[in-house]
Formats: sequence, C-alpha cells, structure tokens
Amino acid sequence: MDVNEMRAQLLIFLLVAPLLATATTAQTDLPTDPFGWDLTIIEPNDGPDYDLSTDGGVTVEFFIENTGLTDIQVDIEYEVPFNASSDGPTGESIGAGENETFTVKLTGVDVITNTAGLAASLKIEATLETRAGTPIGSGDSRSDEVDVRIPRIYQLMIGEPTVALDFNSGTMMDFDLEVTNHGNSDDRIGDVEIEDDCPLLSISVDETSDLEKVLKPQMDQNPGAANLKIILDISAAHPPRACDIDIRVSSHGSKAEGTMVWIETTVRIEVIGGESEEDIEDNSPNDPTIVTKTNVPAPSIFYLLLSTLLASGVASKRKKNP
Repeated sequence: MDVNEMRAQLLIFLLVAPLLATATTAQTDLPTDPFGWDLTIIEPNDGPDYDLSTDGGVTVEFFIENTGLTDIQVDIEYEVPFNASSDGPTGESIGAGENETFTVKLTGVDVITNTAGLAASLKIEATLETRAGTPIGSGDSRSDEVDVRIPRIYQLMIGEPTVALDFNSGTMMDFDLEVTNHGNSDDRIGDVEIEDDCPLLSISVDETSDLEKVLKPQMDQNPGAANLKIILDISAAHPPRACDIDIRVSSHGSKAEGTMVWIETTVRIEVIGGESEEDIEDNSPNDPTIVTKTNVPAPSIFYLLLSTLLASGVASKRKKNP
C-alpha cells in the first residue's frame, strides 16, 4: 500500500468516526421499551407495610410510569382488605416519558374486632385503555400489592362496684372493682392512681389485687377480668358525709410502648356515724353549764309599802339625834 492509499483511508476514517459516535449516542437516548409503562406502590418511611390508624384509616401512595413514546390513558381498580372503603383515582392520563404519583385513602376498618398486627393485602391494578388517543383492546395491565396492618389498641375498662358503699367511721373496709380488656391485644393493669376529697380517709390498693393478670381482648372466647381491691381506712373522727374517690388505671401494654393510655372512674362512698363536722370544728369545753333555780315567790304590794315606811322612820330618827 503506497502513501496515497494510506492517506485516503485515514481521511475516510476521520470523516466516518464522528457519524458513528453520533448514531451510538442517539441510540442510547431511545427508550428501552417504546411502549413500556408500569405501576408501583411506594413503601412507607417506617417499614414495608402500611399501618392503619386507630380510627381505621390509612393513605397509600403509588405512581404510574410511562416510558413509552406516546401518552397513555389507564383505568385504575382497587382490591381492599378488611372491608375498607377506598377513595382514589379511577382513571388517569400519563404523558410520554413521565410518571405521576397518586394516593388512595382506605377508611372504615373496624380495628377493634381484628387482632393487633393482622395484615392483609391491598392490590392496585391499572389497565391500559388508550395510547396516543387510540383505544387498546389487548387488556394490557400492571399491578402491585402491599400489606396493610391492624394497629394495636389499648383500652381497659373499670366496672361499677357490686356492693353498697356505706361505711362506718372508725373502720377499715374494702370494695372490689373489675377491670376488663376492650382492646385488640393481650394487656394487663399498669399503674394505679387514687385521689379523694375526704378528710381523715386513707386509701390504698390491696396487694392481693390482680395486677399481674394477663387479660385477653373481648373478641377472645375467654377474655377474663382482673380484680382491683381498694382498701379504706376511715378515722373514727371522720364526719358523716359523701366522699368521691377518683381511680385512674393505665394500660401496661401502652406503658411499655411509651404512650400511657389511662382510664378513669369516680366512686362515691358514704361515711356514716362519727362526729358531725360542727362537733369537730367546736373547740369549747365539753363540761355542761350549771343553772341554779329557786322557788321563792315574788313580793306582794303590802310588803313593799311596809318596807318603805320603816325605811322612812329610820331616816327621820337619825336626823333628830345627830
């Protein structure tokens, strides 16, 4: 090969190389699937599942991505768990090379009647209806699923006393209250706080109370109940009156999670006997006052006149005999 041929080939290479590079770049910019599209549910920030709120609702995010060269129109359907109601878009248009984010709200789930932590699937499905305005009859669809989970509900309840709450002063008495679990998971009594509005009355929780007893939720066949025994130490000087006792009980499960769910009830007792409040406030001596009575009759008019004359005579005699 002479020098002229080598120069000619080099010139051809220099002219063709930029064209090949441009063609390669243009090819990489083309979409991998000119008719592609997809639907994806966005995971929540705190985990792979969506947790329902205590009132039985949750909002789920998803997006539809169109990697094709033309705009598309899709219909959207939802298969919801726990007989929930759904509120989300049912038809959307997505432009070429774009993606759109949507939300669907689930409401109306009765979380109390479902066990805490129970999960069921939410399915979102989109079906391609048109591409660039042209109807598509192939039934091309995309779908995604995510678990929706029942939250943990803490709800203890305190029953009413089953006996009359009339107590004598100067006695130590007790009464029982029944605590039941109306949440959706196992629970037991946590902290107990008691306040009252009566003087000379001491109140405590008896150590025989079922403070460690695990209570099943009411949906269980044998939920059980915990006995809370209240001890009253009533002073002998306590006045007869009504006393209101405020009793607060926390859920042990909520305390373990740092939320501290409390319930409260007020019990009224009647203290009978003892001294009245007036007697307690009176600091005067208790000795009786002695009253002396006489039966001497009142003097008559005759005796009054006689006494006056005698007094006058004595006075005249003293003047004559100085």
